[in-house]
Amino acid sequence: MKVKVIGSGSMWNQYNSACYLIDNNIMVDFPNGACKYLYREDINSNIINHILITHFHGDHYFDLPFYILNKARSINKDVVIYCSKDGKKKINKLGLLAFPNSFKDACNSFNLRYNFNDEFKIEDYVVYKILVDHGRMKPAYGYVFEKNNKFVGFTGDTCLCDSVEEMAQQCNYLFCDCMFEFGTNKHQGINDIKYLANKYANCIFVVSHMENKTRELLNNLNLKNVIVPEDGIIIEI
Repeated sequence: MKVKVIGSGSMWNQYNSACYLIDNNIMVDFPNGACKYLYREDINSNIINHILITHFHGDHYFDLPFYILNKARSINKDVVIYCSKDGKKKINKLGLLAFPNSFKDACNSFNLRYNFNDEFKIEDYVVYKILVDHGRMKPAYGYVFEKNNKFVGFTGDTCLCDSVEEMAQQCNYLFCDCMFEFGTNKHQGINDIKYLANKYANCIFVVSHMENKTRELLNNLNLKNVIVPEDGIIIEI
């Protein structure tokens, strides 16, 4: 698996909103600004056929209308969006608000499908959708990819909860929320990452959704199994 960190920041700093490109074909979340960043990296979003949405806050799906309109111009006509059951309605509402005269035509011009299952396959990966706790935003999910008995997880936005610990115990790599210095009922903090890194020493934690102060503090800690990524970094697993 090749994971490109498209964004590692929260909404309120210069870093892109948290999202990941896997094997140049799979996106975990599609936030505001994602399409423009992909173009700056000389990556056409048309190559992406699978999009996993962790939850429906704007900084995790607001670029989907732009992606869908561009996909309608592509010869690559297959797209699957994996999300919660209310996701199709929310994406359609956003798209019609953004492009009231062209979004519906764009959706009808290619093979756009939705998958609401808790377990599914994407190419050679088996993927599990994991319910996490993101405060009042319900449902919110993480995802775990499994291939050849290796596990790579993405928590999405979450506080420290049983699901995160289960993912940390299972995964070789866990791309995870660490927004603040101290965790809240919505987001993990550095205190939670230190706890997880110590308890689950066999897992490598790649932190994301960081505020600037959080990033600075994490870099100074130099935790041995914690990666503090810059936008654009590629991690080969």
